[in-house]
Amino acid sequence: MNPYLAVAALVFVVGLMLMLPLVPALVELRCKSDALPLSVVQQNAGEIRHFANSFRTYLKGLAPIMQRCVDSGTTDTGTLPDGEEYVVLGRADELLVRAFAEQNAVRPVLIMAGVDLVVPPEATFSKDIFAGGQFESGEKSNYRAILGEQDVHLGEANRVLRWVHAVGEFTADVGCGLYGRISSDLLVRLHADCSFLRMNAPRIEIGCAASHAEAGPAGVSIPPNPGSRNSSRFLHDGDFEVHTGQVISSNLVIRGKLHIHSGARVCGSVKSAKDMVIEDGVSVEGSLISARKMRIGPHCVIHGPVIAERELAIAIGTRCGTLEYPTTVSAPQIEVEEGVVVFGTLWARERGHVVASQ
Repeated sequence: MNPYLAVAALVFVVGLMLMLPLVPALVELRCKSDALPLSVVQQNAGEIRHFANSFRTYLKGLAPIMQRCVDSGTTDTGTLPDGEEYVVLGRADELLVRAFAEQNAVRPVLIMAGVDLVVPPEATFSKDIFAGGQFESGEKSNYRAILGEQDVHLGEANRVLRWVHAVGEFTADVGCGLYGRISSDLLVRLHADCSFLRMNAPRIEIGCAASHAEAGPAGVSIPPNPGSRNSSRFLHDGDFEVHTGQVISSNLVIRGKLHIHSGARVCGSVKSAKDMVIEDGVSVEGSLISARKMRIGPHCVIHGPVIAERELAIAIGTRCGTLEYPTTVSAPQIEVEEGVVVFGTLWARERGHVVASQ
């Protein structure tokens, strides 16, 4: 056999083996049959009420049973098509709820109440709860998820692992741990020593002293503002200070630390590459963005989004956003005093804590 022919055959076979894995890519490069973007399901993309809406849809088949139980004042039990056991309560019976709470550790069931639901202290529920009326929880109780068609009130030291949605008002007493999504169509109110992650409502009140946040700096009411429309920009390399009572009529971009002193007003947005300190009575018509830590003093008014890349602290009496123009307050770690009001979203991506006002 000709040795040259053998070498050529070997090179051809090896080259063919090396090219085979590249054939699909070469075909796609020529035909471009997979050029369209991937189809992504968007139903859970940032929607805080996604789980509540899904749970309401999941329970639609039980609506006739619940109505029958409410009309007759009775209780019914059964199993859903997916094998989930449920109990439907047609009357307000705290003793019956206590019995289900005691049995939950051995045999957890989904609870659907067509009336007001009062849960005794130190109860634990590892399945979701639906309350067609008012929901009232005793202290030191633990929940997986709650959907309330009216108000939801959690007693002291309650824990929620996944989510709560209230069509009415949501209130959490002292020391509650809210480890999932909390939302309301009206109002969310948290008290001292509560922990939280993500909350959304037209109005979020921190503590009972929230009325302090209704007035602007120095007691002057600040009209709602959808955000800064100022196109001018002031750029500064290094640290920068805005003096007491000074009015800045442009956007601020600071590449160092920023310190805004008491009573100043910025008619635009503010961004700093390092830490940001906002003293008392400051008004900002646009957004506040810090690449590091941010501290907002008492009785400030911020109209736009508030974002800190590391930590955020907000003092008593500060208002973020308005009812007409809700906003977003976000940071990995947030510490907020009682007396703060946020309109829209308050999102601690790692840890949020409510501090009692001095």
